[in-house]
Amino acid sequence: MKVHLIFTNFDCPVGPSMGVSYLSSALKVAGHETNLIHISEWVDYPYDPERILNDIKEYDAGLVAMCFGTNHAPEAKELRKVLKEGGVKAPILCGGIHTTLNTEEIINDPNCDFANVGEGDDSIVDLANALEKGEDTHNIPNIWAKKNGEVIQNPARPLKDISKLPYMDTDIWEFKRIMDSRRGWVNVYMNRGCPYRCTYCHNNGVAKVLQKSFGTKTSGNQDLGYLRYRDPEDMIGELKHLMAKYDVKAFSFNDDTFTMNKEQMKKFLPMYAKEIALPWVCNTTVLDVDEEVLGLMAEANCDLIRFGVETATARIRRNVLKRVFSTEKTRDVFAQTRAAGIRSFAFLILGNPGETFDEMLETLQLASELKPDGLKVSIGYPYPGTEYHDIADKMGVIDHDRHYHNFIRESKLKWTEDERVRLDKFRTVFWFWMNAHLSNESSALYQDLIDKVEAMSKEEWRHPTTEQKILDMEELISTDLKKSKVTHWTIPFKDRPEIAILVKGDDFLAYETLDPH
Repeated sequence: MKVHLIFTNFDCPVGPSMGVSYLSSALKVAGHETNLIHISEWVDYPYDPERILNDIKEYDAGLVAMCFGTNHAPEAKELRKVLKEGGVKAPILCGGIHTTLNTEEIINDPNCDFANVGEGDDSIVDLANALEKGEDTHNIPNIWAKKNGEVIQNPARPLKDISKLPYMDTDIWEFKRIMDSRRGWVNVYMNRGCPYRCTYCHNNGVAKVLQKSFGTKTSGNQDLGYLRYRDPEDMIGELKHLMAKYDVKAFSFNDDTFTMNKEQMKKFLPMYAKEIALPWVCNTTVLDVDEEVLGLMAEANCDLIRFGVETATARIRRNVLKRVFSTEKTRDVFAQTRAAGIRSFAFLILGNPGETFDEMLETLQLASELKPDGLKVSIGYPYPGTEYHDIADKMGVIDHDRHYHNFIRESKLKWTEDERVRLDKFRTVFWFWMNAHLSNESSALYQDLIDKVEAMSKEEWRHPTTEQKILDMEELISTDLKKSKVTHWTIPFKDRPEIAILVKGDDFLAYETLDPH
């Protein structure tokens, strides 16, 4: 049977969905045919419901499967309506993290026929098989269905051994074009699950969904079987498969916590060093590396480690984010990473529920002290279905009338207009405050820029030419500092203004070697 996959990826950085890639592989292994509509202006397919409708009707699949997140949920709902009213007869299956965390909202849409909860590697195949054979489709684990106007809430199935998955299907994407736009970087996954339950992360919500379905006492990893580690040989096999098909320059391991299993790392990293050897980056936490693991990572050609620092404020970390490690531990691990010869990258969140501007400034000052080689700033976004959303909602600080595709530039939280302008200043030129804290030749220059920015009225700041004027002034300062080899942060990548890099003489992250996602 034909299955038409739809992935919404517009007005945000381009990238293939690894989840959709594995779904397509599972379907093909089961004997089905797949086609993908990748909605992204980067691949010349912007969001255009009529175009999508025509392409769906032309392919004439037996199942339409939509994958989307919260940021694109309104358009996904609109698109389902367009497809149904436009004469598409195939049932529509919705999946992705927003559907998992907000299943009732999705399945109650009259234009949605099925909603997948959790992982879909097996459930989408079971649904396609049943539809093809004309069998019952109302009792498939992981899939909520409708029968005679009633919603059938099927339970979740036990979590899968991920070493038994087929390799992800890259043929459905304009993969080479996307990879080339990312300078040869390819995203991969080693494991599934996360040891932690940070409030803003999907893992927090997914674990609670599974706990309810499984009937376990807790949403802990052991009760759910949530942490699954891929066999190192299987991972090496997929990396070699990708290298044989494409001119891969580097791999980005997008696991939430790549190094969470030390014994697995001790097996995998020497194999990677011997059989792959390409530069790579990963995500992890300061609790999941030590000097031994960092040494193995360095020997395996790890170029950079991305750490979630998020905030410097213990109150926000403890009560809002529920992060379990200290600032002291963070300082120690960044120093150890630098000593191991590996570059570091920090993720920061500004504008959390209840956060003051003084606390945001503390976070930027901590980032300055840690001296990561790169960092990315995001604005706190309360995704429905997460505890972060629940905390913000109880505080009464969510502006339910605001919606954004991209959480880098705007806040969905309630701020006064003056506060919103100040937050936008922090977000736009965050590295000014970091440089002012360096106590070197750059500090006074950037403090002068800060004074200019802070003195601007709301109207002046929001003038269409203001941001570029400020950035032009900063670029001149940064150019002179580079000539003098003065350490400072700047944002050299015009397409990614939320990413700053640390210039240390002639040593800094070049555009060609920075994974932009």
